[in-house]
Order: sequence, then structure tokens, then C-alpha cells
Amino acid sequence: MPVSATQQAYSIDDLVRDLRRIVAKTTDDREIVKQVMPLARRIGAGADLRREAFYDCDPAQGFGINILHEEPDHTLLVEAIAWLPGRGVKPHNHKTWGVVVGLDGHEVNVNWQRRDDGSRPGYADLVAHHEVAVGAGDVVAFLPDDIHSVRNDGATPTLSLHIYGKSLAHIERSEFDPDAKVERPCPKRVRKQL
Repeated sequence: MPVSATQQAYSIDDLVRDLRRIVAKTTDDREIVKQVMPLARRIGAGADLRREAFYDCDPAQGFGINILHEEPDHTLLVEAIAWLPGRGVKPHNHKTWGVVVGLDGHEVNVNWQRRDDGSRPGYADLVAHHEVAVGAGDVVAFLPDDIHSVRNDGATPTLSLHIYGKSLAHIERSEFDPDAKVERPCPKRVRKQL
């Protein structure tokens, strides 16, 4: 029996179509993430994004990134990220809006607050502001200057879907060392195109 259009799962293609529609109507980052969050929740609940290939991680960086969609002009990036147990990333910014939905396991997002004014090159005084556990179906959003870190405290890899307004590989953004109070260029990550 054929599946009706109303019964079909919300796909990456559907998500990209809706993202294009949203960004064509507004450039307000807050409005964009407000509209993208329910779409992220919808695709996280309905699409089969827990594929074995998505759990493949680069041991050197502690996680694996699989690009599911990237516009030719490096906007509207959609990627699946798996985090190895006990691993994560240092505090960083994105310099674009972002929405993340958990797919499998729990990852901890730590939001950081900057106490300095950012006027001193290479210096940043950060303090951990609050933590959010992101599990399957949970959605978090980031604005361009938000700073967060991610870690997997569990015993198995976690998986989440990340949606960004621009490709992170094509943005000059920052990574932070809160203990040393250092701001430096964010390292380029290993990504796989699927």
C-alpha cells in the first residue's frame, strides 16, 4: 500500500526547503532560531538519522562530523555529529546562528559567559554560566556570539543533528581556554561529506 504524503517522514530535503524559506523571509537571527527549533524537533523525532555511518568518529578529535547538506555558497549547513565517550570540545563560538537536536544519548552543553569586553586580542575571561543536557528530541539554539562547550559524559557515543546558518569550516571563529584566559582561532575540524 503506498504511503500518503501526510504519512511520509520529514526528511533532510524537507528541512532544507523550509530553512531556505525561513532565511529568505528574515535575517533576524533570533527569529530564525525561533522558527528552526520546531523543525529540528520534528526531524529529530521522525527521520531515520541514527545510521551506523554517523557514529564513525575521528579518534584524534574525539568526534565525527558528517555533512548532510551544505549550500554551494556555504550557507545552511546540516550535519550529524557523534561524540566519543569522555570527549568533547572546548568553549567556542559559531559566528552564525545554530540549532542542535539530540538524536541518541546525552551530550552536555555548557554555556559560557564572557566577563571581559573582548577588546584585548587573544584574551578572554570566561565563566561557566549553566549546563544543559541534550538527549534524544531535546533542542538547543545558539546565536552568533554565544559561547559553549560540549562533552559526552556517557559510556557510549552520542549523536546529534546540527543546523547552522553558515558552514563552520568557512567562518573565522574562536576557541577559548578558560583556565589560561586565552582566545585563539578555532581549529578546522575533520568533516565527511555524505
